[in-house]
Amino acid sequence: MPSSNVLFFSLAILIITLSPIPKFSSASLMEANALLQWKASLKIQNNSFLSSWIPLPMNSSASLPCTSWFGVVCNADGSIHKLNISSLGLKGTLHQFSFSLLHNLTHFDLYENNFFGPIPPEIQLLSKLVYLDLSSNKFSGVIPPEIVMLASLEFLDVSFNNLTGSIPQEIGRLASVYYLGLVYNLLQGELPPTMGNLTNLSYLYLHNNNLCGPIPPNLGNLKSLTCLGMMNNHFSGSIPSSLANLSNLQYMYLNENKLSGQIPTDIGDLKCLTNLQVSRNQLGGFIPSSLANVSNLQHMYLSENKFSGHIPSDLGNLKSLHGIEATRNQLSGFIP
Repeated sequence: MPSSNVLFFSLAILIITLSPIPKFSSASLMEANALLQWKASLKIQNNSFLSSWIPLPMNSSASLPCTSWFGVVCNADGSIHKLNISSLGLKGTLHQFSFSLLHNLTHFDLYENNFFGPIPPEIQLLSKLVYLDLSSNKFSGVIPPEIVMLASLEFLDVSFNNLTGSIPQEIGRLASVYYLGLVYNLLQGELPPTMGNLTNLSYLYLHNNNLCGPIPPNLGNLKSLTCLGMMNNHFSGSIPSSLANLSNLQYMYLNENKLSGQIPTDIGDLKCLTNLQVSRNQLGGFIPSSLANVSNLQHMYLSENKFSGHIPSDLGNLKSLHGIEATRNQLSGFIP
């Protein structure tokens, strides 16, 4: 009996050894070849970074991209799921990037290169994507509406490009996003009402665009928000009192817009707020004394508006406050 057991296990090992390579290996090989084709379309300033991206030898197990290729990480099945080639000085487009073959990507990072042209609508094929950073490039055209199909996306940054058009109306479908960066583009139009559905959002950066219209009151639904950056746009109307519902907000940047009316007194409920910037607008009325309740406030910028009356004396009780910038208003009285 012992000899038969040995024979059985020997045969089992032999069968496993001679078994064909699993399907994921052939898929990985196709993914690697897709990256090689894309690399061939790029202008590479310093080839040393991607010199590891070489054609696979004959009868390869397709493990080379997973173990030796710069910026490439594979999952347990040998499929490429992370691609980080940021800050390499690469120049080219995404026209020859095979979104269909690289559909297992969860992380795609092209930060700080010289990619240009449109962001293809085929990006929706990266349905498992969690992290997408296309910032600091030269992408142009619109933000493809198809990008809202990336249901698993948590981080999206397309800042510092030449993107035009408006923010996709269905942006609110990205329910898992905690970071949304759109700064320093040429975006225009009003904020989509669906943006109030991004309840997982912690960081919203919209500054230095041509966005206009009112600040949607339903931004007050974003209870996880810690940073609201909307400066240097053309937003108009009043500051909605619903922003006082952002109990975790630390930074509110609304400066350099066309906002009017008064600062809502409810802003005093923002106990976590450390930085309030509303300078260079058309705000008026009194500076609300309720700001003295914002115990963590460190910086307050109110200059170049139409504020009148006195600076509330209670602001002098804010122990964390480093300073108030309130020049070029219609204020009177003494500085507390």
